[in-house]
Amino acid sequence: MNFYSNTPEQFSIVYDAFYPLLVKDKYVLIDGGAAGDVSQPFYTAKDVVIGVRFEPRGEGEIVSSENGIFINGGLWSHDSTQTLHVAEVPFCSSICPPNEALLSQFEERFGYPPRKTIEKREVPCRSIDSCVANGEIPLPNFIKLDVHSAELPALEGAENSLSECVGLLVEGWHSEVHSGQGLHHQVEGFACEHGFEVFDNTGLMRWRHQYNGEADLADRPQYVGSEMLFIKKDVPEHLLIKKAFTLALFKFGNAAKSALDKLGTEEAKQLIHAISQQQDKNRPKP
Repeated sequence: MNFYSNTPEQFSIVYDAFYPLLVKDKYVLIDGGAAGDVSQPFYTAKDVVIGVRFEPRGEGEIVSSENGIFINGGLWSHDSTQTLHVAEVPFCSSICPPNEALLSQFEERFGYPPRKTIEKREVPCRSIDSCVANGEIPLPNFIKLDVHSAELPALEGAENSLSECVGLLVEGWHSEVHSGQGLHHQVEGFACEHGFEVFDNTGLMRWRHQYNGEADLADRPQYVGSEMLFIKKDVPEHLLIKKAFTLALFKFGNAAKSALDKLGTEEAKQLIHAISQQQDKNRPKP
């Protein structure tokens, strides 16, 4: 999920302008699929981000931060124990089993061999709603999901915790790569029903079909997976700063300025000026 990566230079002016506000009211990021460090583009602003990291394999799988909260468990619709199908290639592991009939249609480097189950392991799973209700985490401002077929259950388990949420970034599947998984159109339906709109869609996974065990480079690959960015359409006044920060972080500068216009304060005007300066700095030179 690095399509939206920022370097410090690409975001420094905006970050410096928002910092005095967000350091007092930190931005809460649910980071589902949390192995490693805080995900991009939030890494660029991680001093003002509370990264809530869900990871069923233990805290040793993540890079801890001063502002971080670790939750021992994967994301799901409810608190439970689920069976993890550990794949030949570990990052292809999923709670839903691999769909061998479908995967076998594609070239082997992407299809069934990497996703073949080599071990079944019981893992703890949590819902965002449960963690909020128990006081383990604050209400999220943004939910990022890279959870290998658990995207829809994870969102369903956050349905009562979206009041402060201004955005979603979800990597999901258009084909049933894992049997029984929710597909991307269901994720989009959930998001739209809860007041979010699509801002971007990035095609990440395109796989060629094989015939008699061989793929042909002359063929067009099938579009099987993507990453979709959703932004909340209407937010209360107290969330306009965080919505604008989110939009600027994902390089929607003019949309961020339009959100700040609704505040009409001197503070908002200063933030608009900072975003304009950043746009000037980042604009490609002729």
